[in-house]
Amino acid sequence: MITTYSDFRQKLKKYLDEVCESNSPLFVTRAKGKNIVVLSESDYESIMASLYLLKSPKNAERLQQGIEQYQQGKAQPRNLLEG
Repeated sequence: MITTYSDFRQKLKKYLDEVCESNSPLFVTRAKGKNIVVLSESDYESIMASLYLLKSPKNAERLQQGIEQYQQGKAQPRNLLEG
């Protein structure tokens, strides 16, 4: 979704509800100043968690190997242990 700053300001509640319901970012363009992106809190937290996990090269490599194994059909479903 993309809108102008003026439209965003006039329809703030509508746009915020859409961002949360669709899990899609909203790009807000401004004539004077840098554009902004509006995200839901859950999307922001997901991005930050991904960045944290990928910060370590060793961890990023292990995650990539896991993705490749999944794509090759080598993944095995497992039950989580409850503590």
